[in-house]
Amino acid sequence: MQSRAFSGLPIIGLLTLVYFIAGKFGLMLASLHASASPVWPPAGIALAALIVLGYRAWPAIFVGAFLVNVTTAGNVATSLAVASGNTLEAMCGAWLVNRFAGGTTVFNRPQGVFKFALAAVVSTIISPAFGVTSLALAGFADWTNYGAIWLTWWLGDTTSDLLIAPLIILWSIASKRRWNRREAVEVGILLLLLFVLSEAVFGGWLTISARNYPIAFICGAIVIWTAFRFTQRETATGIFILSAIAIWGTLHSFGPFAAETENQSLLALQYWTAVVTITAMALS
Repeated sequence: MQSRAFSGLPIIGLLTLVYFIAGKFGLMLASLHASASPVWPPAGIALAALIVLGYRAWPAIFVGAFLVNVTTAGNVATSLAVASGNTLEAMCGAWLVNRFAGGTTVFNRPQGVFKFALAAVVSTIISPAFGVTSLALAGFADWTNYGAIWLTWWLGDTTSDLLIAPLIILWSIASKRRWNRREAVEVGILLLLLFVLSEAVFGGWLTISARNYPIAFICGAIVIWTAFRFTQRETATGIFILSAIAIWGTLHSFGPFAAETENQSLLALQYWTAVVTITAMALS
């Protein structure tokens, strides 16, 4: 038992570091409150880690979350509360996926995708409940903004579970499928089209991007094409690339989701990302 625990320490340490770096990146996009970001990669990383590595990885999530928050806002007590909420959220989500959706095989069937989405939506209630409440009780968050902060926190976690966790889970599993030359060319074409159209919609390349026309569905079509032609792994990768470009563009006031404030813009984008992700993953 000791050798097993020791052999897992490097993985726990690496996961803690990855969580911390991802958390700091996510909080760079926090505008409504220093501790609440609509883009929160650590949630998906934590969920995937517990599904792939098992519940024994929970200390990495707790320590990583504590370090992220204690160096950002609040105090030791609120940081412990936030870390507890983040850890319980990931453990609850992993338990739901393992118990009702097949664990790492969750994406083998469309039903599994919807069960995974439901687990993400439900489990991510935990972290904002712990986090926002503790910050408000300690005076680090305004009670009048409780609802807005809670929504931002929850949507950031939910979208991360839907976007980041499948990407990690699917790439951690050995794929039996091998591309032939024709499929490799098609993947290259799809990636090129996805990049070009994403930049056209969200990157400011064309006037339609700067004028914020509602044309995000163009990018969604490429993702759906990928879902029909390839596996969930390629689909999840395509959605991730699209999301990254969309976030960058939205932050620079390009694309159909640019709104009055940065937080409103990212919330609208994340709603769209969640819908596209669930749809594409179910079809793939």
